[in-house]
Amino acid sequence: MRKPRLVEEHEAAGKRIVVDDHHIFVREEGEGEPVLLLHGVPSSSFLFRKMLPELADQGLRAISFDFPGVGLSDKPKDIDYDWHSLADWVGHVVDALALPPVHLVLHDIAGPIGAEWAIKNPVKVRSITVTNTLLDVAHFTPPFPMWTFRVPVMRHLVFSTMNTKAMLPLFRHSGVKNADAVDEEVIASYIYLLKNNGGHRSFLEIMDGFDLSEKHRDWLRDGLLAIDKPMQLIWGEQEIAIPKSQLHYIKQVFPLRADHRVDARHFLQEEQPAVISAHIAAFAADIAQQSKRATP
Repeated sequence: MRKPRLVEEHEAAGKRIVVDDHHIFVREEGEGEPVLLLHGVPSSSFLFRKMLPELADQGLRAISFDFPGVGLSDKPKDIDYDWHSLADWVGHVVDALALPPVHLVLHDIAGPIGAEWAIKNPVKVRSITVTNTLLDVAHFTPPFPMWTFRVPVMRHLVFSTMNTKAMLPLFRHSGVKNADAVDEEVIASYIYLLKNNGGHRSFLEIMDGFDLSEKHRDWLRDGLLAIDKPMQLIWGEQEIAIPKSQLHYIKQVFPLRADHRVDARHFLQEEQPAVISAHIAAFAADIAQQSKRATP
């Protein structure tokens, strides 16, 4: 596959670090308190390319990385790709970068993945921001086209036939409210980052690795409530990919310190990067002020 220009620029702006003998692609920009942005599927750190400079301009150190199996990270055959294993990889990367406690930003399936890491490592977390994600995993039904990647035989056909012409209208329909927010080059970049270097196998393994059990839903709920980290919600108001029941669950179960609605759909990072970044920066600043007041 030809590497799109946007991918070349994205790659040049990042670096690869060695984590457990595998190369993980990382992008970061700015200085200050770290904000760790975790992507879902079928995206990668490319999703946050517009937010990194926005957060840096707000005096924060913005960091995102590609989970193994997607993007520009290695796609090894000898590791597990279920949610629990990917949660461990968050910790591996945080340790490799020697990050102080982070403001965690979760999107899509990174909600349960990042939440699991936070529950197991509360001292490494300052706050949690959830954006268009799922935490009531027991009642999550993968939407189209996500469910097609979980159906035997069909998923291989769908993946192999993914191309810009087919994906652009779908992305514009379910991913963004403003069709002008993405163009053919952006979609070609997402597809390249998904398919390059053996991505077919690893992506489908990730899609096989969902834990949608009631036990895991309850563990996530009880764990997040127990660690009691400042939590805010930033939600694309025109979301149609994630059921509204997930939004209602998050609002009802967790004591949110802030609740923001953004004029966007699922990929709000493509449509409203400045708005989202401003909310994250304000939340981080408020937490810092509260910490100062609490210090004798």
